[in-house]
Amino acid sequence: MQTETEARHRFREDGTPYYVQLAAILRRQIADGSWGVGDKLPTLRQMVATFGVSPMTVRHAVAGLEQEGLVSAERGRGTFVVARPEPHASVPYQLASIAGLRGSGLSFRVVASRPARDELRIVEEDGVALSGYRYMKRIFARDGRPFIVADYLIADDVYRKMPGRLWSRELVSTLLYDTEAVGLSKVRQQFRVISALPREAAELEIQIHDPVVQVRRIFLNECREVLCLARLVYRTDGVVFDINIDLDDRNRLLELGGFPES
Repeated sequence: MQTETEARHRFREDGTPYYVQLAAILRRQIADGSWGVGDKLPTLRQMVATFGVSPMTVRHAVAGLEQEGLVSAERGRGTFVVARPEPHASVPYQLASIAGLRGSGLSFRVVASRPARDELRIVEEDGVALSGYRYMKRIFARDGRPFIVADYLIADDVYRKMPGRLWSRELVSTLLYDTEAVGLSKVRQQFRVISALPREAAELEIQIHDPVVQVRRIFLNECREVLCLARLVYRTDGVVFDINIDLDDRNRLLELGGFPES
């Protein structure tokens, strides 16, 4: 049988109240369908035993979900799921300008644009670093809620090829792709799931150490010179991988899954 100490290990010791973390667990189980609308939540005693927290912690967590309209407590019967959390709207894949972004509830603002001062580092495996770069930072929001923090190093020569107003209106990837004079030849990117640092947590309005998806994207020319380095940090509750796998190419299954036996 799981002891209270073992159960407590489910919770982070970063200062985030246990009731907030417990509410997140319960909310996730409602969101992914583990508990459907009309289902009865475990009793107070069962949740205390399962999660190793105090009855007060459970009551606070459930009260929060009730305020969100997800559950309803009925005297003498228990607490029931009455709604699922609102799913995040899907983000269009091809976005051309800020006008298109507004129509989808998606927007961004530039919060920094200046000569680079070691905000990001280009390493040897990225490609060949050019002599000068401009640093830019953007925060993307969906329906007013932040969901991406993006940092960029843009080669000075690339930055000067386009009017300054475009850098505040257009997506960086769109500008690099659509401007032939830039000489974009290859784009490589890496995905990592990491813990949010304090600054990222504040900007994304999440808790410190919450999981986030970090995307490191490198834009190269034919000479492997780094035209732009982008580092994007996404809230994980706004990221969905929806992939159609080509069954005509068996190797694609192995490449995407990573484990041949899976």
